[in-house]
Amino acid sequence: MEKLGQMKKVLAIPPDFTRFHSQAGLLTSFIYKYYKEALTDILPALGTHTAMKDAELAKMFNSVPHNLFRVHNWRNDIVTLGEVPPEFIYKVSEGKLNFSGLLR
Repeated sequence: MEKLGQMKKVLAIPPDFTRFHSQAGLLTSFIYKYYKEALTDILPALGTHTAMKDAELAKMFNSVPHNLFRVHNWRNDIVTLGEVPPEFIYKVSEGKLNFSGLLR
């Protein structure tokens, strides 16, 4: 983290409790100890899972204050920004894909 240097504002995005054994909780604890108040938010990457419970946060991120954690309400807070045309996807995939994609 010293190579990255000091930051004014840090967002950590560790995996959720389903990846408990990844040691991401320990790494997030290191980030918290290093960056202190510059670590303003932690957004567990839920994928298709539900928000982490307090007991899961305590077990995985033991020394990190729970008030830093944010819940990504992926079922309800996604906004469509636009659409990638199929021609573009076809071109950048070198002809392997041919469909449109939503930008969210």
